[in-house]
This record gives sequence, structure tokens and C-alpha cells, in this order.
Amino acid sequence: MDKTVLAMLELADHATPAAPLTIDHAHESMQVHRACSTDHCRRKALAFNTLIAAGRIVPDSSRVRE
Repeated sequence: MDKTVLAMLELADHATPAAPLTIDHAHESMQVHRACSTDHCRRKALAFNTLIAAGRIVPDSSRVRE
């Protein structure tokens, strides 16, 4: 995992990324932003939704997301 400083800073940003996330980038974003809430961190929310759409995450049916 050889990343430039610029790539690491972009990954750490909580804003919505300019381009759609790949599945690998979504997994990486979920790891980096594990302490963030999907309600407050747009990058984690996008990563979460990307992984749901790809069938990599199945949300808990007892939880309600708005």
C-alpha cells in the first residue's frame, strides 16, 4: 500500500469525494473512517452505500436509515 501524501489526505477528508468510489476505495474509506457516523461523514456514507450496492454489506434489518 504505497500512497502519496495527497492521496492519504484525500482519503482522510470527510467530504464527499469528487469521483465515485471503487469497491476497494469504499472498503478503505470504511476502515479509515470507522469512528465516524454515516450521518455526519459524507465519505463514509458514500462508501457504505457503495458497498451495499455492490452486495458487500447487508445492513441490519432492525436499523432504520433515512
